[in-house]
Amino acid sequence: MLLVVVALAPLWLSGMFGRALWTPDEPRESDIAWRMSQQADRLVPQLAGTPFLEKPPLSYWLSATGIALFGDHPGSARAPNLLYACVTALAVALLALECGLSRPGALVAALVAGSALSAWRVQSWLAPDAALLAGNALALLGLWRGYRAPRGWPKAAGYALMHLGAALGFMAKSAPGWLVPGLAFAVLIAWERRWRELLCWELYAGFLLQVALIGPWLWALALRPDAATVLRTLFWNNLAGRFAHIDAPAALDYAAGHPNSPGKYLLELPLYLLPWTLIVFAALRRAWRACRAGGAQAGPWRFALAASVPFMLLLSAAATARDIYAAPALLGFALLAGLWLGSAPPALDRLDSLCLRGTRWLVAALVTLLVATLALFVRAGCSAAAPALTAGLLLSVAGVLLLNAAASAQARGAIARSLFCCYGAYAVALVLAAFVIFPVIDRWQDLGTLAQAVRRDTREQRLALLAPDETTLAVIDHAGTGRYAVLNERDAASVRAWFAARGPAARVLVLLPGHAPGQLTDYLAHWRRLPPLDDGFAGTLVARGAAVLERRYELPQGRRYALLAPPR
Repeated sequence: MLLVVVALAPLWLSGMFGRALWTPDEPRESDIAWRMSQQADRLVPQLAGTPFLEKPPLSYWLSATGIALFGDHPGSARAPNLLYACVTALAVALLALECGLSRPGALVAALVAGSALSAWRVQSWLAPDAALLAGNALALLGLWRGYRAPRGWPKAAGYALMHLGAALGFMAKSAPGWLVPGLAFAVLIAWERRWRELLCWELYAGFLLQVALIGPWLWALALRPDAATVLRTLFWNNLAGRFAHIDAPAALDYAAGHPNSPGKYLLELPLYLLPWTLIVFAALRRAWRACRAGGAQAGPWRFALAASVPFMLLLSAAATARDIYAAPALLGFALLAGLWLGSAPPALDRLDSLCLRGTRWLVAALVTLLVATLALFVRAGCSAAAPALTAGLLLSVAGVLLLNAAASAQARGAIARSLFCCYGAYAVALVLAAFVIFPVIDRWQDLGTLAQAVRRDTREQRLALLAPDETTLAVIDHAGTGRYAVLNERDAASVRAWFAARGPAARVLVLLPGHAPGQLTDYLAHWRRLPPLDDGFAGTLVARGAAVLERRYELPQGRRYALLAPPR
């Protein structure tokens, strides 16, 4: 367990505490957590003082606690993510051990669960998905323990852990907390025809934990004056509306954002699993053989497939698609990778050998890409040459040494050692590159400083935000306590009415299309002509004489805003 945490800690620490808030999502989540740390009624999260009814409040409660303890900055809000990541990795490692794997196989399963590209992003990101992943991992561990345990208290204890994990997942992100363990259990029961398991009292006794953890919050919501609206938004618009197109107001039409397409998740799955894509492919091939052969050895393989494939298929049929939604399925794929190592014979067959060798090539490609990115940043003037060149040199040397060690280990038949060396090269590459790349991206994403400039410039004026997105609302709200209005209609009449009612002191902030130029785009413009930027609707207002452009706010490679004043 200690080795799992030590091996993954560099990735976690760099991703959680080595950077500022990035779009999408993080500025919004930070504002909600900050609001939660101050508001008296903590039943419902608030975005810019308005109820945010997309998710239950567990992750916001914990992030608010981090802000209250350590101050209002990104690392404080992300502090609970370290707990979520540890729970996820350790639960997967324990699950692998209880599936009969040795320590190397359990370590591989935990490393894949913590370092696969989408899993690492989710665990490092300020969003409820990290807490959901931890709840799903606990639920799967409890499900396997309960399913395999003899009747009586051992089985009840296992299923109680499943219910605990499902309750935590629900309080983090609603019904998705139930989906992965629920689908895994249903598929496993049908696959092995163990229908009698549905009659075990031990399966249902732990449900009291869910009642105890979820029930008080739901009861308190039901007592609110706006209970019908809150409950409908949380559990109908936000759930059914993401899986299907339903009749809903435009503000609650979640199917309109991030549209899905047939097979999108399955086509992108190789990217989610990087750099372990080929290992999981080899594991799926061996799972097919193990399940066809049957016997007691097929049980863990069936469970790993039931914990991953059905959820991916369900997501593929949903109306919306984002890579982070697929993160819970990576837990089952991580277990498959551990099972593959645990069942690998001393002499790998040709395809398994190619997959192991191909994993080295994938890691080498990622290392090369990061070195090239560092070199590009130096040439473009985005970062200082000395630290970038130092990081690039160390990254290259470490990558060559560790990948050569991985090749030598494979040649000797030491498969686990080869995988561990591949992970070492991958982790070193990400962490070293992050020291140079993250500060550059922080400057591109420094919306907090931009928002503070807006608040300073409009301190004596009446500010309105024209049809703002959630990010704009969050950063303006988080920048200070000044008052502002929101003009929901993006039309000239709304702007004219605001100016007419407030007079010369009125101002309107408008998000401009595209991203501002910066050192990187200026450098790339030598090879590719970039389309000229325009002021979008703000330019239309100025051209029609409805407003004058007082000031622009721009971040290099980042967002652009215009501050409009009444026509003079």
